[in-house]
Amino acid sequence: MSVLKPMMSVVDSLLREHKDLLAVAERKKDILIKGDMEALGHIGREEVAFVHRIERLEAERLAAARLLALRAGVPAEAVKPDTLLRYAADEAEAAQVSLVIEDLRSTLDRLKQLNDLNKQLIEQSLTFIETTVSQFTESPQVPTYGQSGESNSPYERGGRTSFFDSKA
Repeated sequence: MSVLKPMMSVVDSLLREHKDLLAVAERKKDILIKGDMEALGHIGREEVAFVHRIERLEAERLAAARLLALRAGVPAEAVKPDTLLRYAADEAEAAQVSLVIEDLRSTLDRLKQLNDLNKQLIEQSLTFIETTVSQFTESPQVPTYGQSGESNSPYERGGRTSFFDSKA
C-alpha cells in the first residue's frame, strides 16, 4: 500500500482489537446470564486492558491520519474512513480498504448492540438484588396490644414480616 500503508496498518490493528473485545463481550453476556460474579471481575479487568490498547491505537490512528493528510496536501479533518478510498493506489487496494472499513464498522455496531444488551442484563440483576434486599430488610412491626387487650402483631394477623432486622 502506498500512502495508506501506515493508516491501514493501524486500522487493521484496531479491527483485531475490536474483534477480540467483541469475543470478550460475548463471554460477558454468558457470565451475566449465569451470575458468575468472580468471572465477571476477570472480564472487567480484560475489558480495561482492551480499552487501554484501543486508546493507544486510536492515538496512532490520529497520527497516521495527520501524516496522510500532510502527504496528500489536505487538512487532517479531511481524512475520514469514507475518504480513504481516494488515496488508494489502485482498485485492488481500494477494495481492500473498503472491506477493512466495512468490517470495522460492522464489528463496532455488533459491539455496541452487545454492550447495550449487557447493560440491560446488569440493570436487571441490580433491580433483582435491590428487590431481594428490600424484602429481607423490611422493618417488622413490633407486636403491641391495643386497649382491648388484643394483639396488633403481624404474626397473628398474617402480615408481612422481615427475615432480618435492618437496624441490627
